[in-house]
Formats: sequence, structure tokens, C-alpha cells
Amino acid sequence: MIKKIIYIFLFFIIAAIATGIYLWNKPHKNIETTKEDFVLSAVDFYKEYSADETTANKKYLNKVIIVSGKIAEIQLENPDEPSIAIETGTDESTINCGFKKEFLNDLKALKTGEIVKIKGKCDGFSMFGIVFTQCNLEK
Repeated sequence: MIKKIIYIFLFFIIAAIATGIYLWNKPHKNIETTKEDFVLSAVDFYKEYSADETTANKKYLNKVIIVSGKIAEIQLENPDEPSIAIETGTDESTINCGFKKEFLNDLKALKTGEIVKIKGKCDGFSMFGIVFTQCNLEK
């Protein structure tokens, strides 16, 4: 009976380790080639989030979204993680879009105040605004 319990226990341990290894090595979703779930203006997107963050998280969290808006700030200080802040129609908050370093030259060509379309994954609301990751510029 004890051998049976040990074998069952070992089976579950091995299954848990195999699942962990699979999830750890699972490739990230390629945002560039993934079809977007939503297309919104930055102002409308922020209005939805500021009105009801919980409902907005249920709708948008971890979804691929294209937002369009005016560039508030371009942050290139860290070339490994360049980012752009998009205006939301309010001074308190922006949509913060993080890019891979491969996009650094494209971001250097942009100017503050320019209208852009950015595709990225919504990571939710933070202290400074809505956070997008794995972003790329849409033509």
C-alpha cells in the first residue's frame, strides 16, 4: 500500500515538474503578428479605464490592442527598453508603451506631439497610467 502511495506521489511530482518546464519554455505571443482584439483612441481607452478599472481589466487585460494618440513623451534613456507615453486627454495619466530594443531607430524618428498608432499587450493600470508591453508601431 505504501509503495502505491509513493508511486502516485512520484507521478504527481514528475507531472508538476514537466508542466513547469513546459510553461517556462513556452514562447511568448508575437504581438507583431497577432491580430488585435481592440482598436481604440488613447483618450477613449483611458476614459474606460478611469471610469471602472475592474471592468476594463476584465475586458482588456492581456489583450492585443491598437491605440492611436498623440505622443506626450519619448523615453530613450535605456536603449534596451525604449518607451513612448501617449496622451490620454488628462494631465494625470498617460498610456506607457514599452518597446523592444529592435525598435529604437524607429522611435528615434518620432517627435513629441506626433499622432501614432501603437499595437501592444495591455498590462493594466499602474500609478502613472495604463501600461502596454511588447509594443510596435503600426503603419
